[in-house]
Amino acid sequence: MLKVENLHIAYGSHEVLKGVELKVEKGEIVGFVGGNGAGKTTTLNCIIGLVEQDNGKVTINNVPKSLSQNYKKQFYFIPDTIHMFSNITAYDWIHFVLKLYEKKEESKLQRLITSFGMEASINKPLGTYSYGMLHKMALITAFTICPPLLIMDEPLNGLDPLAVVAFKNCIKDYIDSGGTILFSTHLLDVAEKICQSIAFLKDGKIVLHERLENLLVDGSLETIFLEKQTNDS
Repeated sequence: MLKVENLHIAYGSHEVLKGVELKVEKGEIVGFVGGNGAGKTTTLNCIIGLVEQDNGKVTINNVPKSLSQNYKKQFYFIPDTIHMFSNITAYDWIHFVLKLYEKKEESKLQRLITSFGMEASINKPLGTYSYGMLHKMALITAFTICPPLLIMDEPLNGLDPLAVVAFKNCIKDYIDSGGTILFSTHLLDVAEKICQSIAFLKDGKIVLHERLENLLVDGSLETIFLEKQTNDS
């Protein structure tokens, strides 16, 4: 599915990524965790094409990043902070994105709007949306498109309890339909409940990538994370 090989990125003399290796299998939910400055955002930005690597290779479904248009149709990305045109309605924006992905999923879209409690606001301008409402809109878009891979940066930020429940239900349906998820989070308890495996990034390298069922034999994810932050070079 997603394969990141020997990824190197430097900004001037500062090397941010130092040979990142990451493989995400089809149908897997991988939590991408690490301390501030570890290189998580740079890695995600490289995978989605906002940043070019100095060395290394990224493919999704064996489609290389260099084949830009075909590559980008393999995934949908939800950033931590969502910047949108303020005058367009959420409904019109979602339909614009659906056209880019060549999708027509009106009945699914309507179900998701209801699931996330957005019936009253879906036709309002995005400039009137709160941080949490923008995240709901992005999740509705993502699960309507249902691409092979979803990449998300802190997807639960700003969500109310209803939306969290809808998010978890959508993840189950998406994975059951053959989807794959990579998401970055600082919420280790959330990662522990949702993910199947965890990739730890420290100082520009993956220091551990393991299935949760194996990791949690030795304690909580929080304990393991703290040990990795302290002990691994």
